[in-house]
Amino acid sequence: MNEVASALRGAMRWTVICHENPDADTLGAALALAHGAVQIGVTAEVVCADPPPPYLAFLPGIDTVRREPAFEPGLAVIVDAGDLSRIGPLAVSHADWLNRSTVVNIDHHVSNPGFGQAAWVDADAAATCEMVALLLPELGVSVDADIAALLMAGIVNDTHTFAHPNATARTLRVAADLLAAGAPLHEINRAVYADKPYSTIALWGLMLAGVQARAEHRIVHAAMTTDMLRDTGTLPSAGEGFIDLLASTRTGEVAVLFKEMSPMETRVSVRTAGNADAVAITSHFGGGGHARAAGCTVAAPLADAREQVLVVCESELAAADAGRH
Repeated sequence: MNEVASALRGAMRWTVICHENPDADTLGAALALAHGAVQIGVTAEVVCADPPPPYLAFLPGIDTVRREPAFEPGLAVIVDAGDLSRIGPLAVSHADWLNRSTVVNIDHHVSNPGFGQAAWVDADAAATCEMVALLLPELGVSVDADIAALLMAGIVNDTHTFAHPNATARTLRVAADLLAAGAPLHEINRAVYADKPYSTIALWGLMLAGVQARAEHRIVHAAMTTDMLRDTGTLPSAGEGFIDLLASTRTGEVAVLFKEMSPMETRVSVRTAGNADAVAITSHFGGGGHARAAGCTVAAPLADAREQVLVVCESELAAADAGRH
């Protein structure tokens, strides 16, 4: 953290970059840094290759997120991205911009290789927002109600409101301080997990209707297709949270959601229990994340991607059974 804090203190202009297909953790961390920058006389912008999903419209400052940098190359703060490629098309379209910038990497994914000129990777943190909550006071930033709301949103998102095993005693202490600073925990929980439009419930119904199992129900999987999105009038972001429902299956040790993005691109979300390792599964396809939650993108049609990933899931269960983890 000291290395990252020093890099931030040494710049008067920050470009804070989120990962593609943003969630509450990457957006909350980025916007909290941008809000905090104002207090210490720093100019900041928040950039994301993809637009924020509608369910996060409540985040303070969400309407300021840009699709590409407006600043000249300077300090690029990349938040919640397990690899530089996770910032999406910006990694290619703005490769020269990034090469001419000082890259700061703040992340909590165990698979993060530590890219950038300054990196703080804390795999024990439940969310990148937990890390930013610890960082801001080191920069002289006072956590006000808006910053508290942004950071709490990311923690709620990545812990399923403190229900996942990644929520530690430190996570709860950080959250308690954010609650005391004015974070509306109940409202955030409802916005992220409960307030779903009818179209989202209809989409989830179609996904649930297609649930399948393998390996004596130890692997449970479902798919979200482009036809489902079209028929329900929903965006891909409407599938957020479904993997947690899938992972609640009593016998399931590996839950997998396949998301058809195009005829030759399938995104995959994995949740695991017991000794199965989600990173061990997704790393076969260039992905990463945490032992209990990880993701990847497979350059293949949905049916092919599903079979490829499920074969690896079966191998991972066999390795876990053999005690190789």
